[in-house]
Amino acid sequence: MARKKEDREASAPPADDAGTYALTREEPNERRGGGWSVALRRRGRKIVRLFKDSIYGSSDAAYAQARAYRDAIITALPPPTNLEQAVKIRKNNKSGISGVRRVETEEGDVWQATLMTNEGQKRENFHIGRLGEEAAKSMAIAQRTRWLKALPVKHLAYAHHAEEVTRQNFDHQLDVVADVAPQVQISREEVAARIAEVNAHFDAYRPPRLKVRVKSYGPGRLAVAVSDGGSPAKRRLAHVNTAKMMPSGALAAAGTIRDVVEEFYNADVAHWFAREHGNSLLAPESFDPAIGFNVTVWVPVELVS
Repeated sequence: MARKKEDREASAPPADDAGTYALTREEPNERRGGGWSVALRRRGRKIVRLFKDSIYGSSDAAYAQARAYRDAIITALPPPTNLEQAVKIRKNNKSGISGVRRVETEEGDVWQATLMTNEGQKRENFHIGRLGEEAAKSMAIAQRTRWLKALPVKHLAYAHHAEEVTRQNFDHQLDVVADVAPQVQISREEVAARIAEVNAHFDAYRPPRLKVRVKSYGPGRLAVAVSDGGSPAKRRLAHVNTAKMMPSGALAAAGTIRDVVEEFYNADVAHWFAREHGNSLLAPESFDPAIGFNVTVWVPVELVS
């Protein structure tokens, strides 16, 4: 049976692909850091997400998160069955019945029933000249229905790990088919909702962020913006009057940052940011308010929990 592009995952996959299926290592370069990428298709949706080493602390930790995310997606969304694919109406269908079409042959016009199976394509013609328009079409529909009822139903998962997860979670969907309508059809809205739920779960477990921007946008004025990078994000914008401050309001900016970070997180995070980043960025002898800085850092989880 010819495989469809949708939900195609692998060809002749190894039996031990649980550690590699849909996972790709993104090595660091001059433009970005390293990480692990998840990329797969489910129900017509391409799902891609990158787990950066810098966010999770190491390549191993990023890999563990990427693998868990992949498994969460394929557990939430089963691949379609061959029956679902067989009855799906294509854009170029004119009969209203998948696999049934009116065609011209050397012997005259016919209604033709077709079905692709593992043994090849089934095809049978019903001649309009002998049977009449309606009878030929009805017989073609009936023939395809008989083929579909005899079709061994299976999920279209082609990677070994995907097949295993599908078998463990969705085998009940392959019970005896009462008719030839799609048995596990999932709407686009439901697909989007399930992906969003998985994403929200993994967003909640990302290490917390801290975004700090300091820059002067006019004489004697220094803007200090702090955000936790959450969804929704906590944000605070403060302005420091540096007209009478020496040198350049760096110490005042440091105090503002400390107060806001402590409010958003706690004193430990505020001290950590100052020690690891703020003290060097706001060193009075090197800080240039006209240039300023804009940094995003990942806060150690142990300081927040």
